[in-house]
Amino acid sequence: MAKSKTKGPGLLLVSVGTMLSSMVVAGFLLGYWVDGWLGTPPVFMLAFGGMGLVGGFLKVCKLLNDPKMQ
Repeated sequence: MAKSKTKGPGLLLVSVGTMLSSMVVAGFLLGYWVDGWLGTPPVFMLAFGGMGLVGGFLKVCKLLNDPKMQ
């Protein structure tokens, strides 16, 4: 019986969680910096955080639906 060279689903799920959280945190931090630079209320922080959330979900869906990962 030959062993498969593919990585288990556990490693994929860890990378999915870190990918989603890092994109959301990066969006909030970038928005926080832009708000501080422009002196505005947290409008850009919420907008960039939302864009990070949407981008993270799209990246996760693309990663999980990749046929090469199975």
